Amino acid sequence: MSQKPASLLLSDRLDKRVHVALPIRVTCWDSQNRPRLEMACTYDISPHGARVVGLRSVKEAGEIVAVERGRNKTFCRVAWIGEDNSELKGQIGLQSVENDKPMWDAELREMEELYEPIPRMLSREPHVPGGTPSRRRAPRFAIDGIAELLKLSSEPQPGMEAPIKNIAEAGCLISTQTALAPGTNLRLVLNVASYDLTLKGEVRHSGLDVGLGIEFREIRKGDRPVLQHILRKLAELERDREEPREILAATVSL
Repeated sequence: MSQKPASLLLSDRLDKRVHVALPIRVTCWDSQNRPRLEMACTYDISPHGARVVGLRSVKEAGEIVAVERGRNKTFCRVAWIGEDNSELKGQIGLQSVENDKPMWDAELREMEELYEPIPRMLSREPHVPGGTPSRRRAPRFAIDGIAELLKLSSEPQPGMEAPIKNIAEAGCLISTQTALAPGTNLRLVLNVASYDLTLKGEVRHSGLDVGLGIEFREIRKGDRPVLQHILRKLAELERDREEPREILAATVSL
């Protein structure tokens, strides 16, 4: 997943993404501007980018590389590099810098997005008869990001864009002035930092003062490690913020 240039339309950013392995040639340039050709493989593809594996010459985000498949060649920016100790180890996110030149046209026409179910049990604790109401099993984290929403309908629907307030493994809260009825089915593209991921979900509650609560039902094949990586990073940030408070509390109690 990768950041989207502002010039891309919402409809473009909601285009399908496919989890597929395609051999590609990638040219990288070193600090002396000398080219180095490598063979790599896609992990997934979208009209304006890809996740790839097996690319060793790239050292940092922001580098420009040339991606070739058959006779097609596109220049891309490295959006992110998976950390060695993360769920995205070995993966690199590429974003096309040629906005008027869609990538993978033939491949995307022939393939469909595949989704995996998200277990419903993640959303709430088991209910104990006679006990208190169920609590959420998965912790929620405040987050800065943008959600791109599209109603799933047989009729063409306009998309909308809104900030994400918080996220968990089983759902998210969106800040929006557009009320949607509970039970509305949505396709979501969540853009967080240099990552994006695609899910399908259902509106659970909606209020202009609270926001739009969405329960995830399915996640695009290949995106679960991205979600896990984001949640782990958010948990680490929250833990780092809490540690100084704990140290201060311990010091005061001495």
